[in-house]
Amino acid sequence: MNYNKKLRGWSLRDAAEAGQLLEVTCQFCRTTYRFIPRDLLKLTKDVSLDRLASRFRCVRCNRGDYMSLKVVQIWGSETGKLTVRRLIRVDMVKKPVWEDGVL
Repeated sequence: MNYNKKLRGWSLRDAAEAGQLLEVTCQFCRTTYRFIPRDLLKLTKDVSLDRLASRFRCVRCNRGDYMSLKVVQIWGSETGKLTVRRLIRVDMVKKPVWEDGVL
């Protein structure tokens, strides 16, 4: 079975309840990021994991079309050794939008 079809049936909340990690890899520059699903649930609603993969962009090369997502189960020997990106805070930026008009 295709791995993307398996991701279609698995949601972000399911991965959080199972205690799994989401491993996002940029196939262009070979950079890997790991996320905790509960942190991502604070930013987005509960979506299937195949839709979530298209929302990521690589921090290093700024490309989004080479991103792939994989679900990883954590084993006891890996605890304390894996690098995981954690959500610290969310900054909201106010950006003015201007429009030219005639008096």
